[in-house]
Amino acid sequence: MTLSVPPPSNGTLASQTSSMEQALQISEVRYRRLFETAQDGILLLNAETARIEDVNPFLMNLLGYSHKEFINNKIWEIGAFKDTAINKETFTELQTSRFIRYDDLMLVTKNGVSLFVEFVSNVFDCEGVQVIHCNIRDNSKRHLAEIALRATTRALKMLSEGSIALVNSETENILITEYCRIAVELGGYQMAWVGKADNNNNKITMLARAGQDGEYLESYIFPRQEGNIECSLTSLSLRSKQVECVDNISLYTKMPSWCEKALACGFQSAIALPFNIDNDRTACLTLYSSKIDCWSFPERKLLQKMAKELSFGILVFRTAASKIQYEIELRHSLEQIIQIVANTIEERDPYTAGHQKRVAALCTKIAKELGLSSERTHGLHLAASIHDLGKIGIPAEILAKPRRLTELEFGLIKEHSTIAFNIIKVVDFPWPIADIIVQHHERIDGSGYPMGLKEANILNESKILAVADVVEAMASHRPYRQALGISAALNEIKAQRGITLDAEAVDACLRIFNDQNYKLVE
Repeated sequence: MTLSVPPPSNGTLASQTSSMEQALQISEVRYRRLFETAQDGILLLNAETARIEDVNPFLMNLLGYSHKEFINNKIWEIGAFKDTAINKETFTELQTSRFIRYDDLMLVTKNGVSLFVEFVSNVFDCEGVQVIHCNIRDNSKRHLAEIALRATTRALKMLSEGSIALVNSETENILITEYCRIAVELGGYQMAWVGKADNNNNKITMLARAGQDGEYLESYIFPRQEGNIECSLTSLSLRSKQVECVDNISLYTKMPSWCEKALACGFQSAIALPFNIDNDRTACLTLYSSKIDCWSFPERKLLQKMAKELSFGILVFRTAASKIQYEIELRHSLEQIIQIVANTIEERDPYTAGHQKRVAALCTKIAKELGLSSERTHGLHLAASIHDLGKIGIPAEILAKPRRLTELEFGLIKEHSTIAFNIIKVVDFPWPIADIIVQHHERIDGSGYPMGLKEANILNESKILAVADVVEAMASHRPYRQALGISAALNEIKAQRGITLDAEAVDACLRIFNDQNYKLVE
């Protein structure tokens, strides 16, 4: 026997239709609210015509274009995208791949500011119409911080090599020539030169040069009119006695003749760093790059320090100044390098910087408790201040991942101590900074990394740093977990005492927390 189900009444159909319409309206309102309040830029394009059909307020505010300027234009007709050659190719590729992503695409706002964005596009079907959805996230701050850190690292290597040149150069001319060579070979600049002004700033004399410049110096820098230094970045710096830099020579309007000549030689950016060579005369180290550069504050500070050390070296030759005074200056300079690098790390990743500060403070306390000399304690503090420098080489999305890492991702993280070692090893510090850093994840039973060293082969400073690093890491918040607290951290090092962690360092750490009521610094 078959039971038949009677069809729904007209009232039931009407009720269902009304409910569906209401649900659709609610869905549309929610979508529009998400679209309009999203903190990423969103573009919707017709996949056949490439014309923009909708844009959200965030992207309009980010780029400075109105809704009217976006709508019905093709994406490459908008000024922000107009000079990006890949846009038409991207549109063609989307027709087949239906998805594309760029991590650092450069856009330009309506008022000429460059932005670096993560650009993700995918194609989907919307009621029979093919639509391209573009999601645009502003990564400028992170991008610029990473550029600044790389540039600072480059300047750090130059400064270190310059310090060696100060010690080894036998004459003033050799010293200045070496500084120019270092700027080109280690700094990657297209050309470097040093010039000095006469007493009345009426003439520039070249002292040394290095790199490719065509006939730039011969044809332009030196004045052809008696009584005047031709207007250039070098002459401007010599007059102002201030650092002068140009990020993009093609956009610089103050000295058109100089810009034309510089661009003809392939220069895209430049920086001029004045320094004293005696009581009444100034010289200038000028660096030219074949790339559009952004001269970050930390990089400028390091380059200024390089010019200052060159100035000091020249004065040493001219006055036969004491080597002891030089060593004091050099030591102070090297310590400032550490601080500049730490500050640059903080700009890129404030979380990592806070961790390093707390670990450095705890290391100092443990070292004093163990009776290390003030000299070794000071070196340990400096090393701990930048012990995670190598994380510059780890993708930011892995460092900030809000869950536990995969085996492959953790393998990448483990490279950070080696990366830091390779950066720091070129600097001739009075302390074994690079070795302390590369060994801070070694364990006394040989289970650590990167070299699997055992107790006798691990520096005492690294053993202390290992204990402090574990305590701070467990006691503080991590992207993938909440802070476990100081009690859990102390229990962990107690459990690992004499197994993976040095017993004396663990005992000293426990004493300063339990007996001296030590608190991790904020």
